[in-house]
Amino acid sequence: MQSIVIDRQVTMAKKNILFVTMVMAFGMIVIGCKTTVPFAFTDTFNVSSGHFREIRRGPWETIGNTHFRLIVDHDEKIIHVRGRGSEEEDMRDNFDFRIRELAEEWFPDVEGIRVHLGFLRRYRSVRDVLMDAVYQRPDYAIRVGGYSLGATWTQLFMLDVIHHWPDRDIQAIFYAPANPWRRLPRKYQKELKQRTVFVRTFWDPVTWMRVMGFYRYGHNITVGRWWRILPAQHYPRQMIRALNERFE
Repeated sequence: MQSIVIDRQVTMAKKNILFVTMVMAFGMIVIGCKTTVPFAFTDTFNVSSGHFREIRRGPWETIGNTHFRLIVDHDEKIIHVRGRGSEEEDMRDNFDFRIRELAEEWFPDVEGIRVHLGFLRRYRSVRDVLMDAVYQRPDYAIRVGGYSLGATWTQLFMLDVIHHWPDRDIQAIFYAPANPWRRLPRKYQKELKQRTVFVRTFWDPVTWMRVMGFYRYGHNITVGRWWRILPAQHYPRQMIRALNERFE
């Protein structure tokens, strides 16, 4: 009798798992159908496999352990900031889930900004260089891009610029980002949502850090196939494949 009850419980659990999976897949399909974005793209700043390849192209500058690229286009008056994806030596910061209050860093007049310490450490290394470039060129637009780790610490750069220069023209496209924010005031959430696009594949585990209490704020575009789980959908080859299926 007990075995029958157990069998029924197992069967019910399997049905529940199947139902939840189907609901998630349907929801992600609906999310993936969204193509409108909160700002106008240009021919050189648009979601595509070509743009993804471009933001991953070196050569990279390195300060501390942070790999980045700073390009100042004087003809178009645009500052391009790009962050490189993770390598093996980056795992320590990726998994440093301790929390830091940003008021202790650069926002002494703002309370309630809490961030993933590992990602903060990466941005802290390059902050002076990037913010100096923005400060010295007040009439230049800013375009930010990144992949994986490089799409995560650059979200802190976005907030930094928005906080100090609320009217600056700054926009970002991030591919396969993790979530750096543990807590963020609503006014900053709104500003980031209006200026940021996140591109993710359906089953990229890196983009689902929400389950650990971390968040990101922007417009999500989901690419790829909902039924494709393997190979791991985070890697560049899979992202390019998914982008080509969606946009090419």
